[in-house]
Amino acid sequence: KRLKPLPNTFEYTPINFIQTRGVYENHVNEIEAEQVLSIIENNIKPYPSGKYPTVGVATLNIAQRDLIKGRIYERRKLNHYKDFNDKMESLENEGFFVKNLENIQGDERDIIILSTTYGCNREGKFYQRFGPINQKKGYKLLNVIITRAKYKVYVCTSIPEDEIAKYRFYLDLEKANNKRAVFFAYLAYAK
Repeated sequence: KRLKPLPNTFEYTPINFIQTRGVYENHVNEIEAEQVLSIIENNIKPYPSGKYPTVGVATLNIAQRDLIKGRIYERRKLNHYKDFNDKMESLENEGFFVKNLENIQGDERDIIILSTTYGCNREGKFYQRFGPINQKKGYKLLNVIITRAKYKVYVCTSIPEDEIAKYRFYLDLEKANNKRAVFFAYLAYAK
């Protein structure tokens, strides 16, 4: 209780929560993927020196990772996205990546854009199948993915806010800080 952190020399919000209300279909969430590209295009700015921060994109499954990589590649073919593509080239020179939950360990960046991927399907049903996060040691994978940002994290999610708000119920149900309970607790904290 004696530790007193130094105040920031500038104002910033380290966690930016974005509710996309996307549809989870065929293991991907297209609206979240577009939100990730929008953040890269509109929110990632160079430092006063002209150099860009290091940026990484984290997804909760391989299909979402591949979708985002594919969308970036598609834009490369179009002159309309020249500014975006020039920015991407600069970001790639600084170590830009798009990785899924299982492959991100050990990688840190100034800014991480997290696509939680999962959400309601077209019929409005929300199935809580979160892959490896729903397993016994899912909290360890979640810990890795949410601690990769040194400066800022953008959390893009389509998980219904009423489900996120039930994280205490799920903590009691799991009898541990694990699986969907800790996932929802993190999203509640980010929000």
